[in-house]
Amino acid sequence: MRNPGSFAESLIERSVDITIGPAPADPDPGVTCRPVMYYKIVTVAGPDHPLAGTQPSPRRLREQTWLLGPSAAADHGAIPALLRRLGVPDHRQQIFQSHAAALEEAKRGRGVAAALSFTVAPEVRKGHLVQFCGPHTGIEEVWHSMILADGGSPSAAAELARFASTPRAIQAMMRGTGINVARFKPSIHVTLWS
Repeated sequence: MRNPGSFAESLIERSVDITIGPAPADPDPGVTCRPVMYYKIVTVAGPDHPLAGTQPSPRRLREQTWLLGPSAAADHGAIPALLRRLGVPDHRQQIFQSHAAALEEAKRGRGVAAALSFTVAPEVRKGHLVQFCGPHTGIEEVWHSMILADGGSPSAAAELARFASTPRAIQAMMRGTGINVARFKPSIHVTLWS
Protein backbone atom coordinates (compact mmCIF):
# COMPACT_ATOMS: atom_id res chain seq x y z
CA MET A 1 0.00 0.00 0.00
CA ARG A 2 1.37 3.39 -0.99
CA ASN A 3 0.58 6.81 0.33
CA PRO A 4 -1.94 8.43 -2.09
CA GLY A 5 0.22 11.57 -2.08
CA SER A 6 2.88 9.66 -4.03
CA PHE A 7 0.57 8.20 -6.73
CA ALA A 8 1.42 10.67 -9.51
CA GLU A 9 5.15 10.43 -8.80
CA SER A 10 4.97 6.61 -8.83
CA LEU A 11 3.22 6.67 -12.21
CA ILE A 12 5.65 9.17 -13.74
CA GLU A 13 8.65 7.18 -12.45
CA ARG A 14 6.96 4.07 -13.91
CA SER A 15 7.22 2.14 -10.65
CA VAL A 16 3.48 1.46 -11.06
CA ASP A 17 1.20 1.49 -14.11
CA ILE A 18 -2.12 2.27 -12.39
CA THR A 19 -3.25 3.51 -8.99
CA ILE A 20 -6.68 3.47 -7.37
CA GLY A 21 -7.45 5.79 -4.48
CA PRO A 22 -8.35 9.39 -3.68
CA ALA A 23 -7.98 12.04 -6.36
CA PRO A 24 -4.74 13.99 -6.12
CA ALA A 25 -4.99 17.28 -4.24
CA ASP A 26 -2.80 18.93 -6.90
CA PRO A 27 -3.41 17.08 -10.21
CA ASP A 28 -0.37 16.45 -12.39
CA PRO A 29 -0.98 17.17 -16.10
CA GLY A 30 0.94 13.99 -16.98
CA VAL A 31 -1.65 11.81 -15.23
CA THR A 32 -5.21 10.97 -16.29
CA CYS A 33 -7.60 10.64 -13.36
CA ARG A 34 -10.95 8.84 -13.74
CA PRO A 35 -13.67 8.31 -11.08
CA VAL A 36 -14.09 4.66 -10.13
CA MET A 37 -16.45 4.44 -7.16
CA TYR A 38 -18.36 6.76 -4.86
CA TYR A 39 -18.30 5.70 -1.21
CA LYS A 40 -19.19 6.87 2.26
CA ILE A 41 -17.15 6.68 5.46
CA VAL A 42 -19.23 6.36 8.63
CA THR A 43 -18.39 6.40 12.33
CA VAL A 44 -19.32 3.31 14.36
CA ALA A 45 -18.88 1.88 17.84
CA GLY A 46 -19.84 -1.25 19.73
CA PRO A 47 -23.37 -1.43 21.19
CA ASP A 48 -21.97 -1.11 24.73
CA HIS A 49 -19.96 2.03 23.99
CA PRO A 50 -21.09 5.04 26.12
CA LEU A 51 -21.99 7.06 22.99
CA ALA A 52 -23.95 4.24 21.30
CA GLY A 53 -27.44 5.39 20.38
CA THR A 54 -26.56 9.08 20.67
CA GLN A 55 -25.86 11.81 18.14
CA PRO A 56 -22.46 12.89 19.47
CA SER A 57 -21.12 16.39 19.00
CA PRO A 58 -17.75 16.96 17.33
CA ARG A 59 -16.31 17.70 20.79
CA ARG A 60 -17.52 14.33 22.17
CA LEU A 61 -16.11 12.51 19.14
CA ARG A 62 -12.77 14.32 19.52
CA GLU A 63 -12.54 12.99 23.10
CA GLN A 64 -12.92 9.33 22.04
CA THR A 65 -10.26 6.77 21.26
CA TRP A 66 -10.29 6.30 17.48
CA LEU A 67 -9.56 2.78 16.26
CA LEU A 68 -8.28 3.09 12.70
CA GLY A 69 -6.90 1.05 9.84
CA PRO A 70 -3.71 1.87 7.91
CA SER A 71 -5.38 4.40 5.59
CA ALA A 72 -5.57 6.83 8.53
CA ALA A 73 -1.78 7.27 8.30
CA ALA A 74 -1.95 8.67 4.74
CA ASP A 75 -1.47 12.33 3.90
CA HIS A 76 -4.93 12.61 2.38
CA GLY A 77 -8.04 10.56 1.81
CA ALA A 78 -11.47 10.31 3.38
CA ILE A 79 -10.49 9.07 6.85
CA PRO A 80 -7.65 11.59 7.37
CA ALA A 81 -10.04 14.31 6.15
CA LEU A 82 -12.71 13.22 8.66
CA LEU A 83 -10.17 13.20 11.50
CA ARG A 84 -8.89 16.67 10.54
CA ARG A 85 -12.45 18.02 10.22
CA LEU A 86 -13.27 16.79 13.73
CA GLY A 87 -9.89 17.90 15.11
CA VAL A 88 -9.09 14.45 16.60
CA PRO A 89 -5.70 14.77 18.32
CA ASP A 90 -2.95 12.27 17.44
CA HIS A 91 -2.89 10.82 20.96
CA ARG A 92 -6.55 9.77 20.51
CA GLN A 93 -5.77 7.77 17.33
CA GLN A 94 -4.77 4.09 17.43
CA ILE A 95 -3.80 2.69 14.04
CA PHE A 96 -4.03 -1.06 13.43
CA GLN A 97 -2.46 -3.22 10.74
CA SER A 98 -5.91 -3.71 9.16
CA HIS A 99 -9.30 -2.05 9.15
CA ALA A 100 -10.84 -5.36 10.25
CA ALA A 101 -8.70 -5.38 13.41
CA ALA A 102 -9.79 -1.83 14.24
CA LEU A 103 -13.47 -2.78 13.78
CA GLU A 104 -13.08 -5.81 16.06
CA GLU A 105 -11.80 -3.51 18.81
CA ALA A 106 -14.73 -1.14 18.19
CA LYS A 107 -17.19 -4.05 18.57
CA ARG A 108 -15.68 -4.65 22.01
CA GLY A 109 -16.48 -1.04 23.02
CA ARG A 110 -12.85 0.09 23.14
CA GLY A 111 -13.44 3.19 21.00
CA VAL A 112 -15.00 4.47 17.81
CA ALA A 113 -13.99 3.53 14.28
CA ALA A 114 -14.30 5.08 10.84
CA ALA A 115 -15.19 2.58 8.12
CA LEU A 116 -16.65 2.19 4.64
CA SER A 117 -20.42 2.16 5.08
CA PHE A 118 -20.95 -0.90 2.86
CA THR A 119 -18.40 -2.94 4.81
CA VAL A 120 -20.01 -2.33 8.21
CA ALA A 121 -23.66 -2.42 7.10
CA PRO A 122 -24.08 -6.16 7.91
CA GLU A 123 -22.57 -5.66 11.39
CA VAL A 124 -24.86 -2.67 12.01
CA ARG A 125 -27.91 -4.71 10.92
CA LYS A 126 -26.91 -7.55 13.30
CA GLY A 127 -26.43 -5.08 16.16
CA HIS A 128 -22.70 -5.81 16.53
CA LEU A 129 -21.91 -2.18 15.69
CA VAL A 130 -23.89 1.06 16.07
CA GLN A 131 -23.58 3.77 13.44
CA PHE A 132 -23.57 7.37 14.65
CA CYS A 133 -25.83 9.90 12.97
CA GLY A 134 -25.19 13.56 12.37
CA PRO A 135 -23.63 15.82 9.76
CA HIS A 136 -20.10 15.50 11.16
CA THR A 137 -19.98 11.70 11.67
CA GLY A 138 -19.33 10.71 8.06
CA ILE A 139 -17.84 11.83 4.79
CA GLU A 140 -18.53 10.98 1.14
CA GLU A 141 -15.68 10.59 -1.32
CA VAL A 142 -14.70 9.09 -4.67
CA TRP A 143 -11.95 6.62 -5.52
CA HIS A 144 -10.17 7.38 -8.79
CA SER A 145 -8.00 5.34 -11.10
CA MET A 146 -4.91 7.13 -12.34
CA ILE A 147 -2.69 6.28 -15.30
CA LEU A 148 -0.16 8.19 -17.36
CA ALA A 149 -1.75 10.59 -19.83
CA ASP A 150 -1.20 10.72 -23.59
CA GLY A 151 -0.83 6.99 -24.16
CA GLY A 152 2.13 6.72 -21.79
CA SER A 153 0.54 3.80 -19.95
CA PRO A 154 0.61 0.23 -21.19
CA SER A 155 -2.64 -0.79 -22.87
CA ALA A 156 -3.30 -3.28 -20.05
CA ALA A 157 -3.22 -0.45 -17.48
CA ALA A 158 -5.62 1.64 -19.56
CA GLU A 159 -7.95 -1.34 -19.89
CA LEU A 160 -7.81 -2.01 -16.14
CA ALA A 161 -8.60 1.67 -15.44
CA ARG A 162 -11.61 1.42 -17.77
CA PHE A 163 -12.78 -1.88 -16.24
CA ALA A 164 -12.39 -0.65 -12.63
CA SER A 165 -15.29 1.79 -13.07
CA THR A 166 -17.75 -0.79 -14.46
CA PRO A 167 -20.60 -2.16 -12.34
CA ARG A 168 -19.09 -5.66 -12.56
CA ALA A 169 -15.76 -4.53 -11.07
CA ILE A 170 -17.43 -2.47 -8.35
CA GLN A 171 -19.60 -5.44 -7.38
CA ALA A 172 -16.49 -7.63 -7.14
CA MET A 173 -14.79 -5.07 -4.89
CA MET A 174 -17.82 -4.81 -2.61
CA ARG A 175 -18.92 -8.44 -2.43
CA GLY A 176 -16.14 -10.87 -1.80
CA THR A 177 -17.06 -14.49 -1.24
CA GLY A 178 -15.54 -16.75 1.38
CA ILE A 179 -14.16 -20.18 0.61
CA ASN A 180 -13.24 -23.29 2.57
CA VAL A 181 -9.93 -22.96 4.45
CA ALA A 182 -8.43 -25.88 2.50
CA ARG A 183 -8.94 -23.96 -0.76
CA PHE A 184 -7.78 -20.53 0.53
CA LYS A 185 -4.82 -18.94 -1.22
CA PRO A 186 -3.36 -15.57 -0.21
CA SER A 187 -4.02 -12.44 -2.23
CA ILE A 188 -2.25 -12.08 -5.55
CA HIS A 189 -0.62 -8.81 -6.51
CA VAL A 190 -0.39 -8.07 -10.22
CA THR A 191 2.55 -6.17 -11.66
CA LEU A 192 2.11 -4.91 -15.23
CA TRP A 193 5.30 -4.53 -17.24
CA SER A 194 5.55 -2.16 -20.17
